[in-house]
Amino acid sequence: MLPILPFGAALTLALLLSACGKQEAVGDVPSSEELARQADAASQAIRDEAAAVEDDTAAAPVDLTSMESYTNALRGYTIMVPGDWTVDESASDDNGRVFTETESGAKLAVSWVENREDAAWSKAVENIEDGNAAMEGSAVGNNEYRASGILTNGLKSNQRLLRKPDGTMVQAEVSYAADQAKSTDPLAAAILDSLTLK
Repeated sequence: MLPILPFGAALTLALLLSACGKQEAVGDVPSSEELARQADAASQAIRDEAAAVEDDTAAAPVDLTSMESYTNALRGYTIMVPGDWTVDESASDDNGRVFTETESGAKLAVSWVENREDAAWSKAVENIEDGNAAMEGSAVGNNEYRASGILTNGLKSNQRLLRKPDGTMVQAEVSYAADQAKSTDPLAAAILDSLTLK
């Protein structure tokens, strides 16, 4: 005859017998909360590593103090240009200037466009987009248009078009090698943002 065990001892014995054949003790299995914490920690580690890699390859902030202003008093506009970019005299005239960065080949072309009809604004926008199917742009209000894209020659183009009250326009384009986009995009944006009408 089996001895009569107190309830607590019987329960312990039952648990021990039911645990036979298991590979791990119940106490070693992490709770769902602990598993969730581990998953969150692993996910955060992946995000931190990706952010560190991105920071290593991120472009340096644009140094606006190294830029010089070009003002076309005749046509009534001003734009900032990196101080070490040179004027391409053969491509420049009274309407605007072409500036180049010798080492990378980046280029800024800014020019006034004589145009006194509202229909011509639409035509100018159409010319930017039709010049290359990869160009994507959007209007910013009624008198500003911006576009960017990779051209067929492998250059990235960023453009800004402003319409003056008299209907004439000023167009600025910064172009550079597409493989330099990550480092040059912030500079291109700073240049185009600096374009103001007088």
